[in-house]
Amino acid sequence: MKKVLSCLICALMVMGLVRVSVSASEGVAEGTQKAYVIGDDWGPAVSKTVIELDKTINSDSVNKDSFTVEESKEVYDWSDPRAGKTTVSEPAARTVLDAYTSDANGNQVSTDSNYVTIEMYVSPNEGSPFIYNLVTGFNTWCTPYNLYVSLNDGAVLMSGNETINALNVTASIDVAGDGKICPQGEVFNMKSYTTSDGTNYTYAEFIPAEDDKKNALVIWLHGAGEGGKDPYIDILGNEVTALAGEQFQGLFEGAYILTPQSPTMWMDDGTGAYQNGDKGSCYADSLFEMIDAYVKANDDIDPNRVIIGGCSNGGYMTMEMILKHPDYFAAAYPICEAYQDQYITDEQIEAIKDMPIWFTYAKNDGTVNPTLCSEATIERLLAAGAQNVHVSAFEDVHDTTGRFTDAEGNPYQYDGHWSWTYFDNNECYDENGVNAWQWLAKQTKAVDVDPDVIEPSVSDSDNSITTGDDVNFAGLGMLIMLTVAGAYVTKKRI
Repeated sequence: MKKVLSCLICALMVMGLVRVSVSASEGVAEGTQKAYVIGDDWGPAVSKTVIELDKTINSDSVNKDSFTVEESKEVYDWSDPRAGKTTVSEPAARTVLDAYTSDANGNQVSTDSNYVTIEMYVSPNEGSPFIYNLVTGFNTWCTPYNLYVSLNDGAVLMSGNETINALNVTASIDVAGDGKICPQGEVFNMKSYTTSDGTNYTYAEFIPAEDDKKNALVIWLHGAGEGGKDPYIDILGNEVTALAGEQFQGLFEGAYILTPQSPTMWMDDGTGAYQNGDKGSCYADSLFEMIDAYVKANDDIDPNRVIIGGCSNGGYMTMEMILKHPDYFAAAYPICEAYQDQYITDEQIEAIKDMPIWFTYAKNDGTVNPTLCSEATIERLLAAGAQNVHVSAFEDVHDTTGRFTDAEGNPYQYDGHWSWTYFDNNECYDENGVNAWQWLAKQTKAVDVDPDVIEPSVSDSDNSITTGDDVNFAGLGMLIMLTVAGAYVTKKRI
C-alpha cells in the first residue's frame, strides 16, 4: 500500500511540474527568425525580419506599433584599425515601418499564421549585415548578427483566444548561412569552377528563360571588397542583382549573367600586393580559361555577344582581359577602373580601338585617380580613331532616389569611388544622350565572312528560322520544294 501511495504522490508531483511548465508558457510565444536581405546602392541591407513562432497569430492583432527591434552585430574595432580586430556593437533601435502575418518568405498574408514579418527602415548607415575589414580588404557577413524583437509595453498579440504579451525570439541570425532570405540572390545559381592551374573560382550565374534564340553573356567582375568564396558577397556588394532584373533582361531579351569571384583580388600580382598594370594579374590566364569554358559549355550563349565589365578592381581586370584578348569580347564596360594608362602600349591601344567600350567614373574618385586611368586611356583611344567609345563622367556620386539627404536637405553623398551605383541604376548616359544599358544590349562582335563560302539565303519574310535553344524546322510550308525528282525538306539547326 505504501508503494502505491508513493507512486501516486510521484505522479501528482510530475503532473504538477507539467502544469507549471504549461502555465509558464501561457501568454508567451517562442520563435526563431530569418533576415530578409536586399541589395541596395551601398550594398546589402536587412529590410525585414521573418519570425516563425510556435503559436498561430491572429492576423488582425498584428501592427507595427506593437514591436521594438534592436540590432547588434559584429563591427570593426576602430580603437586600433591596423590590428584588424572586430567587436560587437551595443543594441541600437531599428525603425519599424510595418508588421503583418506572412508566409515563410516574408510575403504578407491576410490569414492567421505562425509567421510574423516586421519591415524596417534601411539606409546607407543602417541595417547592413556586412562588415568591411581594413586589413583583409574583404567584406564578410557579420558574425554575430542579432535582432532583438520584443513587444512594447501594453502591446499584445492574439493566438486564437490566448493573449500573447511576451515574445521569446532567438536573437542570433546566421546571415552567412541559411538564416537569410534573399529573393534577389535566389534567382542566381551558386557554383564553382577549377581551372587547369588549380585556381578555384566560385561564381554566381543567372540563366535567362528558355527561348528560341542564342543569348548574350554579360560578365561582371567585382571590386576588391567582394573577393573570396561566397558569391552572395559579390552580387550584393555592388548590387549586381540589377543585371538579373526585369529592365536589364528586357533590353537584352534575355542574357546570361556570370560573376566570377577572385580568391583574393583581381589586382593581385601573385604576391598579394596591389599592382597597377605593370606586372599583370596572377588570375589573368585562369579567368579567361574559365570564361571561355563557360561559353563553350553553354550552347545557348552567342559567342559573338560576350560582354565584360566590372568596377574598381574588376574594372582593372576588365581592361586586362580586353588588352590580352582584343578579338574575343563584343564589348566592355569598365567602371572606375584602376588600370593605369602608362602601362598600356600603343600597340595595345591600336588593338582595342575598334572595340565598343563604355567608361564610367566620377571625377571626385578618391580611391582611383581617373586622370591616370580612364581619362588618359579614353584620350589615347579617341586619338587613335576609336569610333565606338562612350563615357559617363560624373562630378560625384550621390543618392538619386530622393530617399536620403544630409542635414541641409541635399542628396546624400556616397564615396566618389562608388560610380557603379549609376550603372546599376541604369543612369549612365554619354554626352549625346545614349543610354549605356541600351547600347550594351545592341553590341555584337563583327563576324568575318569567308567569301569562298556561300551561305544559303533566307527571305526577309521568312521569320521562322531562329537560333538558340530548340531545333527548328524552318518554314515548313515555304521550304517544301517540289521538283521533278520529288520533294525534299530542308532543315537547319543553328
